[in-house]
Amino acid sequence: MSKFFKNIIFVLLLGCSGEEALFESDNFLNNNLENKNIIVAGSTLNDGAVIWINQNKIILSGDSDEATGLFFHDDKIYVTGWKYGGSGSIWSLNLDGTDQTLIELEGQFSEGQRIILHDDDIYVGGYFQNGSCYWKNGEKFNLTTNADSMTWGIEFDSENNIYNVGYYMKSHNLIPAFWKNKQRVNLNRPRHGDGEAKYIKILGNKKIIAGTVMAPHNFLGYLTKPTYWTNGARRSCQIGSVDDGWQNSDVFDLFVDDEENIYLAGFSQDMDFEYPTYWKNCEKYILENGETSGVIRSLKVVDGKVISAGTKSYFPGTPCIWVGDEPFILEENDVGEVWDMLILDK
Repeated sequence: MSKFFKNIIFVLLLGCSGEEALFESDNFLNNNLENKNIIVAGSTLNDGAVIWINQNKIILSGDSDEATGLFFHDDKIYVTGWKYGGSGSIWSLNLDGTDQTLIELEGQFSEGQRIILHDDDIYVGGYFQNGSCYWKNGEKFNLTTNADSMTWGIEFDSENNIYNVGYYMKSHNLIPAFWKNKQRVNLNRPRHGDGEAKYIKILGNKKIIAGTVMAPHNFLGYLTKPTYWTNGARRSCQIGSVDDGWQNSDVFDLFVDDEENIYLAGFSQDMDFEYPTYWKNCEKYILENGETSGVIRSLKVVDGKVISAGTKSYFPGTPCIWVGDEPFILEENDVGEVWDMLILDK
């Protein structure tokens, strides 16, 4: 999206979002989660790639546009992101924002999406100009190339097998898939439909993958539904009745709690807006009773509370955190994006 177009949206959104801010710099989240550090990755129109450590914004070095993935290990924050039309990056920094380092990801138009550490090596899932790939310490390893293919989530199992999840195109269809040690395995999708796998959580021998499927629909053409696969078995969630105007959705995060409740986070869309939405075991919840538009890009459950990070309004919007249904604005004077969140014990 061009900077000019983003500036137009910024003018339209700022006035209607700023007065809703519940954020106070000396009373972060109204004393919710006082024993936690909250780290959010995203961007602002004026600063490019940033992270927020609690209420403090840290501008990441270089000229990247987005910070998209987070990991924490040995008192270091690890971040991945990318620049429009440029290349992907890995940053590391201290919890106070100091001592930034920067590594560039190999590959033309590379885009890092999710980041993990394994045996002290840094792994990033994503894609580049020629297809899907992952990186180890910045070195690229191809998955599916010379085709439309993207990956997002990346994970290791207890036997050190590496998993990537995404999609590839074949015969004009998007095929949801995962790659185990670079070997691709298709996931189930609706007949004559499409799918995108995005995120993965491995619990013992159970592999839970989240994304969306697009099923043919007589009126809309295709209907996109939040979906998760458990060891390959697909379950799709409802977005609401088409007769009531519900027509679309997307998924941007997966969270599985200690009781193996499965949360998918993203948005649901009617004829008017996109609404910040999550699905718990496929039961749909819209934040703020549907009184605000926006999107959830990351979700955690802490002490029984659903903590969401995303934006009010959509692409770009006002970066914020919701504690339950209560919003707290991260950036009052700019618009941007939110892509990932960590919640750590202090």
